[in-house]
Amino acid sequence: MARAREALASGLPPAEVYAALAAGADFRDTALAVCDALGIPRADAEHRLRGAEELWGDFAPGDEELLGELLDLAAVFDVHVALDEPGERVRRLLDRSMGALGGIGSGAGFSIGRKLDTGRLPEAYDVLVDLPVRERGDPARYRAELIAAGALLADWLPPDDREAAGRVHEARERCARRDAAGGPA
Repeated sequence: MARAREALASGLPPAEVYAALAAGADFRDTALAVCDALGIPRADAEHRLRGAEELWGDFAPGDEELLGELLDLAAVFDVHVALDEPGERVRRLLDRSMGALGGIGSGAGFSIGRKLDTGRLPEAYDVLVDLPVRERGDPARYRAELIAAGALLADWLPPDDREAAGRVHEARERCARRDAAGGPA
């Protein structure tokens, strides 16, 4: 676990840390060590790994990099964050906008859910702005929730995070154009 902490502290992403440490080691134990180094509680890490246990037998020495990528894609290494109250308001608005879509594909839903759980609200907003509203959805509510979320999100972002601010600004403009056109979101 100390090696995992050191590697993470050096800036390596969790999947790469996993790949480096799993060589010649037990795949599952290594995943637990990386999760522990990330601060993911043991019970949560074990729960996340339950779905991946059938994978262990399919990989052999030399497959550590691929397995690390798969574990990362399966959200095993996601660190869930607690947001401040304004961030929670944005997250709730984004959740409600997803509900107004009238359905969402499992891949998009999983991806957005990961972004919301890990506090990557600008990324979630950017994706949500471009999703189509289905027939059973509520386009007016969807756009209203996104417009409100975009305004709060712009105020919530740290002033020095220009990349996120640019992403949010562009997404807000796309949302405003759709709202002005009154067409499908």
